[in-house]
Amino acid sequence: MDGSREREPEPTTESLEGQADAMADFVEELLDRMGIDAIAEPTTHGGHIYVDIVDGPEEDMALLIGRHGQTLDAIQELARTAVGRRLDERIRVLVDVEDYRKRQEDRLIERAREIAERVDRTGREESLDPMNPYQRKLVHDVVAEFEGLESVSEGAEPERFVVIRPA
Repeated sequence: MDGSREREPEPTTESLEGQADAMADFVEELLDRMGIDAIAEPTTHGGHIYVDIVDGPEEDMALLIGRHGQTLDAIQELARTAVGRRLDERIRVLVDVEDYRKRQEDRLIERAREIAERVDRTGREESLDPMNPYQRKLVHDVVAEFEGLESVSEGAEPERFVVIRPA
């Protein structure tokens, strides 16, 4: 290793907006090919940029989310891969359907806060359910707000989980 691949620079606002526009175009084309009449529009939430799929029939929106968000994850991965190759960039834009991911994120943050408060009160560590790296980072960020607590990830993918405990 030559050490030149240390860490990617943070993308500029223009770069992220370009990614969001390219992702929205790709997702709209995908929806059209699937026969789903909906709109893909770039939005921001919590410092992240999303392409939110909106204004479609309820049953189509549920189909796009899938069981536990699995179809949405697949659509996002497909879009990230295709657009990433087209732009030759690492894509940092998330695909969402009618705020599904944003609601899940808000619920996870609230749950992590409740568990951290309970660990702080009782002094007993608690483990959360397995989650993906992005979700674990959200939990670690919440726990970092609490003095005297720490969080660690344990286990192996895809069963990796967070433990919140006194520091």
